[in-house]
Amino acid sequence: MNPPLADEQLALDAAGGSRDAFEELVQRFGAAVRGVIEKNVEDYHLAFDLAQEVWVKVFRALPRWQPTGSFRSWLFSVALNHVRDAKRSKARSRIVYLDEFRTTPAAPKANNPHGRHEEQSAITAALTAVPEPYRTAVVLVDVNGLSYEEAAESLGCAVGTVKSRVNRGRFAFKDLYLRQEGDARDPARASESRGVSP
Repeated sequence: MNPPLADEQLALDAAGGSRDAFEELVQRFGAAVRGVIEKNVEDYHLAFDLAQEVWVKVFRALPRWQPTGSFRSWLFSVALNHVRDAKRSKARSRIVYLDEFRTTPAAPKANNPHGRHEEQSAITAALTAVPEPYRTAVVLVDVNGLSYEEAAESLGCAVGTVKSRVNRGRFAFKDLYLRQEGDARDPARASESRGVSP
């Protein structure tokens, strides 16, 4: 069995007109592209539509793509730019980041599916509350596994800037997540923090 082709070779083949190569790229990166978009928009259906539009853009742009960097970082750059364009064109609807953080920090107690759902909800809420631009940096590096260099290429900024944003985003996420956990254990404290009597 032949080893899988590198992303860049697949991209070049797709640029040359290979439908199979393009379909392989969609298979490899479809979930990751959707994940990045879902963390940028509140509406699942909108996220799905935007992901489809990103792949149309990629298909049209591939013949002009030059393999000077990684295909993955270029792909995420296209996706993020498309989301920004969508936000500008739909300025009347406030788009926020909502979705599950792909990795959970700890296994749910007693493998309780309800507990897992609650934990995923807490993780989602904490990630959603991380301010921009730190949130996108964390999503690219920690959720989608981009290197700092690839994330910098996707975001159009320096590697040092990405490292700083990821570090600040991680600290903010940890603080928000632990605070939510504390509120879940002590509902009275959560009510007080919201200014509500228990």
